[in-house]
Amino acid sequence: MKFNNFFAVILVTFFATSAFSTNLLSKSNAGKWVIVLSNKSKMPEEVFTINKGILKVGNATSGYIRTNKVYKNYTLALEWRWTKKAGNSGVLVHIQPNDSVWPVCFQVQQKADAAGDIICMNGLWANECTDKVKFTVPKMLVSNEKAIGEWNKMQVISEGSTLTVYINGVLQNKVTGLTRSEGFIGFQGEGTEMEFRNVSIMKLRK
Repeated sequence: MKFNNFFAVILVTFFATSAFSTNLLSKSNAGKWVIVLSNKSKMPEEVFTINKGILKVGNATSGYIRTNKVYKNYTLALEWRWTKKAGNSGVLVHIQPNDSVWPVCFQVQQKADAAGDIICMNGLWANECTDKVKFTVPKMLVSNEKAIGEWNKMQVISEGSTLTVYINGVLQNKVTGLTRSEGFIGFQGEGTEMEFRNVSIMKLRK
């Protein structure tokens, strides 16, 4: 009886996760993105392409790709890797309207050796953002990123006015008292080729 109950719990957990989690890079979501580029002469597909669940980021110019839907109170999970050389990028959360190349948002850094830092961008603020020069909340521990070509994992938990960040399963940052607690979600390109996969979002139950 206990054996059957154990597997029942596993099945309930699996189907609950499947029911409430959305794959942002699925074929059904392929057209639900907004792309912002610094060089307007470049075509969006020169920088961002989604194919078979992989978001490829090119090096033609900088910019970002964001959802066309606003999110709040969620867990965002994703994997990323540098394909040729390490560079700079970030996951943008709570992006506010009126897109610009450097939007109003909180950036979770993916820059090599700095993954897990949080940047308060263009006027947004958090209790821990005391750096009034770089507006950056440093990660808690030494860098734990993987080698070029290997997949890294990131988890961003947005709960009320708090953001919590895990890199490769390790708690690397937590900021509180955010001045914005909802917005679009975006993925940045800053001129270095990289890839994202397994990008999913799950709404937190309240």
